[in-house]
Amino acid sequence: MTDETSETGGDYARMTRRGVLALAGASAIAGCSSIDSVGGGGEATIDAYNLPDVQRDEEREAPVPPSIPVDIAVSHFDAARERVRSLLATLPTPLGPEEIPNGHIRQHLTDAASDASDGLDDARTARTGLMALRSLRSAREHARYTAAGWGFVDRGLTAAPLRDEHSRTVSAARETRQEHDYVGTDPVRAAMVHARIETGLERASDMDVVPREESELLSVAEWGETAESAQAYLSDTRHVQAQFAASLPADAGTIKPTLTDAAEALLADVRDRQADLPPETAVDERSPGQMVIDELRWEAESGASRLTDAIGPASAVVDANGRLARFRALERIQTRREAGELGRPTDGTAVRDIRQTAYDALTAALESSSQPELVRTILVDAGHKVMAADRGLTHHQGEIAASTLDRSIADYWHATALARSASATTEQTVSALQSN
Repeated sequence: MTDETSETGGDYARMTRRGVLALAGASAIAGCSSIDSVGGGGEATIDAYNLPDVQRDEEREAPVPPSIPVDIAVSHFDAARERVRSLLATLPTPLGPEEIPNGHIRQHLTDAASDASDGLDDARTARTGLMALRSLRSAREHARYTAAGWGFVDRGLTAAPLRDEHSRTVSAARETRQEHDYVGTDPVRAAMVHARIETGLERASDMDVVPREESELLSVAEWGETAESAQAYLSDTRHVQAQFAASLPADAGTIKPTLTDAAEALLADVRDRQADLPPETAVDERSPGQMVIDELRWEAESGASRLTDAIGPASAVVDANGRLARFRALERIQTRREAGELGRPTDGTAVRDIRQTAYDALTAALESSSQPELVRTILVDAGHKVMAADRGLTHHQGEIAASTLDRSIADYWHATALARSASATTEQTVSALQSN
């Protein structure tokens, strides 16, 4: 599983800009509900002042950034930056009410232009080549959104040529996918690289995203974003393909049978573990421990269970690696619950300890593994849980009920269990890849 939000998430659907804005609004509302909440009925309370000092969203970085074991050429980054700059250069500066009288529509375009500029800045400071690629791809999408929207005003641009452009890119991506050669020598490295290639081509060939804006201008803008996104995915994926092939010896052969056999073996274990899961039990009271169990169980059960359900053999290997880590994490959490170790914390010191344990588990797993890049695919997801938990802590002020922190505590425990399960799972995956 290798989508953009998760190293092992199986949902490859792409959101349009409008969908992202709607989700952000909903999340903000959900987060605000916990501010200044005080428990009643004798429940223990915690002074938010004693909680860990967590940086605000704009200052926070992922504990474990995603990466890919391929060198991205400087020229490829430069071409993407130039594409963003050329799109932004088509806009009048500033883009004001004389150009677009409708303030709501104008705000959409100016926000997208700002996001594109931010993406350029993010790429310059990215901690890995993969993160830089993602930032530049996002910048291209935002810049094209704005440029297409302005094109509607400035020269009567319609959605038709953008739809045609998108269709041509989809066709090219599907052809590239058909011709994809699973070359490689090291099966572990090959699995991670080819999983990224499979995902990139899947994204580039996605025909399910259909902009549905009521405004014709914004509809054109979204078709511009959609067309640019597909082209960016295709360009990035072809570059990764070329760079990976160039790093291999001339006589490197296909590694597809190795990936296929490993995927079949790992997915067979996934199915066996699913069959052995005890039935879910109804609980009268929610607790952070129960929240983790429910989430890990759902994640372990979700996604492909057979190779025919995956987008390719490499993705199936990486997907199974993440799923098997969740089965192990679930076992850890259940053991801790049975030992009475998952009681709700009732003071700030306990919360600090739980948070520090999660961070330490991430660091230890990455530093101790003989296959850190494959372990990283699991730890990226664990890191997302830590970030979500940290974000939750920033919402609280004053004296709060201990149960108000359940979501964050559950996420820290989730991350800890997943990180501590990563190395053993990766050893199993490596064994499956090297068994031939």
